[in-house]
Order: sequence, then C-alpha cells, then structure tokens
Amino acid sequence: MKKNLLALGVISALVCQPVWAVDLIGHTKSKHPLNVVSEISGKVESAAIETGERVALGAILASVKAQDFELEVRTQKANLELAKADLKIKQSLYERYQELRKKNSLSQNELDIAETDYDSAKATVTLAQIELKKAKLDLENTRINASIEGYVVNRAVESGTWVNQGDLLYQIVNIDRLNVRLLASEFDIGELHVGQAIEVWSEANPQHKVRSTIKRIGVEIDPQSVAYPVEVEIDNLQHLFKPGMSIHATTSIAPSTEVKS
Repeated sequence: MKKNLLALGVISALVCQPVWAVDLIGHTKSKHPLNVVSEISGKVESAAIETGERVALGAILASVKAQDFELEVRTQKANLELAKADLKIKQSLYERYQELRKKNSLSQNELDIAETDYDSAKATVTLAQIELKKAKLDLENTRINASIEGYVVNRAVESGTWVNQGDLLYQIVNIDRLNVRLLASEFDIGELHVGQAIEVWSEANPQHKVRSTIKRIGVEIDPQSVAYPVEVEIDNLQHLFKPGMSIHATTSIAPSTEVKS
C-alpha cells in the first residue's frame, strides 16, 4: 500500500510540474518591401494612390506624360523603315556585283566595298530595331503599375512634378506573410534553437495566437537592445497583424488556443 502511495506521489509530482517556457517580446515587420521607381524621366501626370491604400496586382499607381514618348516611337518606326529601304538597295547592289565579279567585269575591291556596305546596312537595321524596342518600352513605362498586391506605406511623388529615372515613387508591402523579430537575453538564448516551436500574439489582439517555429537566431548581440535577435515567420492572410505591432511570444504552446499559421 505504501509503495502504491509512493508511486502515485511521484507520478503526481511529475504531472503537476509547471512547463518551463522562454517568454520573448518583439515586433512584426514586412518581409520584402517593394520600392517602385520611375523607369523614365518626365512629368508626372497623375499619382492618385495614397499612403495606406491597398492596391491590387497590376493597378496603375501613377502615370508620366506620354506625348514625347509617343513621338519617339513614331520617329524610331520611320528610322527603321529608312534603314530597311537602304538595306534593300545595298543588298541588291551587292548581289549584282557578285554576278559581275563572276564574269570578271568587276574588281574584287569593288565587290568587297559593296559587301561592307551591305553588312553595314544590316547592322543599321538591327540598331534601328533596338531603338524602336527601347522607345516602345519607354512608352509602356509612362504607366507605373503595381507588380505585387499589398499596401502603400510610402508615397514620394506628387502630380505635376518632374521625376528622373530611378526616383522613388512608392513603397509597397505585402503582409500575407510577416517576419516577427523577437529579442532574447543572454540567459534565454541558450534555451532556444532553430526549428523550435513558438507561439506569438499581438498586444492588440492577445486572443489570436499563431503557432510557428524559430527560423533564425542571431549570433551577435544587438547593441541597441542589448539582446539577441530571434526571427520567426507567420502567415497573415487575414491581415490581423500589421507591420510594427508589438508582439509577445512563448516557447510554451497551449494546444487549445493555438491557431496554426
């Protein structure tokens, strides 16, 4: 009887032992902010999207005045037609000179000059095609489209202003998946490892808890926070988390409250 009571006491002690956990704090951040820059120089005709707006893939963010670029396309089309006409003449002359050379009615030097002119005309056509392609691309770039779906977090352009090639217009982030950057003290870092299960929630919505795993652990202490960075990635398709939110996390995960990411 005493043995049974002793065994039950040991089991009870083991079962009732609290689960040790590492509690961390941090914040969310977007994974890959997209900088939308101008591919051309020109006057901005419209830039109607405001900071905070959600944009769909392919949505028009801004447009640059297209008149000069339309004229450039027409000019390059004309240059290409001229180059093709010249090529046709040079090709015909070269072929005729080849026949004359076969009959010894033309010197080799004259044939070589005709061949060089023909090759030069072909190169001119190629260059004209490249210039036309560039002009068409510049015309397409007068309309600036969103290459991802997301939210505008920075607007650096106004209608009517002049922009140069490479100038920042907008910054867009997709928050379907977010990074969570946590901070661990030197006393806790030894208890953490990559792949370890972790549960995170925001101060704004502590009931919504998301289970994930540790993706990266810094090996050098951050001088500003005097802590080691611990990074986690979470799915956020409902957009309940926003970049910059304060986050709490624990390595102790309660199965009854978890929401898998």
